[in-house]
Amino acid sequence: MRKKRTLLFALALPLVIGAVLLLRIPDFHSTPHPAESFEQAKALFENLRRTESTLPLSPEGASRMLDHGKRTPRAFVLLHGLTNCPEQFLPLARILHAQGANVIIPRARYAGFADVLNSVQGNQSGQDLLDQAAVGLDIAAGLGDRVSLVGLSGSAVAGTWMAQHRDGVSEMVLIAPFFSLDGVPAPFIDAGAAVLSVIPNFYQWWDSEKKENLAGPKYAYPRFGTRCMASTIQLSRSVRENLTDLPLQAGKIHFLITATDAAANNPLTKKIAATLAKTNSVPVTIEEFPAELKIPHDMVDPFQPNANTEIAYKKILELLDMNGPAHAE
Repeated sequence: MRKKRTLLFALALPLVIGAVLLLRIPDFHSTPHPAESFEQAKALFENLRRTESTLPLSPEGASRMLDHGKRTPRAFVLLHGLTNCPEQFLPLARILHAQGANVIIPRARYAGFADVLNSVQGNQSGQDLLDQAAVGLDIAAGLGDRVSLVGLSGSAVAGTWMAQHRDGVSEMVLIAPFFSLDGVPAPFIDAGAAVLSVIPNFYQWWDSEKKENLAGPKYAYPRFGTRCMASTIQLSRSVRENLTDLPLQAGKIHFLITATDAAANNPLTKKIAATLAKTNSVPVTIEEFPAELKIPHDMVDPFQPNANTEIAYKKILELLDMNGPAHAE
């Protein structure tokens, strides 16, 4: 009888620990420190680049700012994806800049290293994504009268969190948000993320056959850390827990997804968008590229296989109320 009780305890203990982990969502936080002038925004960016100059970054990996030497009517914050870097958004930034806007592309912590097989990327957390967004928004406050944010994948989740907690953003375009994994019920992903967030990090190849020879941008990481993905899901859980409790602070929210997304859970994104639209007075829309267009999850980086950025950029610019050409002049 004692052996049976011991066995039952041994079986139940991991379940109890898992349940406790699942119930607990990390305390994410962000305190705004918006620039009060163009000069202050410029100084913040220069300080950022000075710090980055001490890191072993690739030429494409550093934060970017495209400005006109003065405050402009529009300013944009562009947030790159989890295993990519600021270069991912540079072509779109040039289009926005050519149309008269100032643009900031802040680098996420652990992104952009010259060694794409580095062993630190997996440490990137949901809090790091919020810090990346906060830096961009702080700088953008001094760059333009009307601030807009564009986020992709994990950064789109951070953008949604910011929409719940920070004012001063006129509109957001949240592209292919990684609220959960495609094809797997969200509760299973949430449970897995809760466990992966506390066990040692390990890496997975985006393509287990091609590994470091993965097709696409050479400055992007060909693998991802499990704790990085898990923490992004934890940030998603924080957003989802507060869908009806925290009124949106942003002026407009546009979700943009693609039917051929092999990474993000589109049904969950649609559900989140519908809930936000129902419980908020600000406009919340969602648009989906049809499967026949074969738009990939990363619809921003022109070096991605099957990228069709001409179509994607045209829609993004439309959602941002920027009606110029979808290419830099």
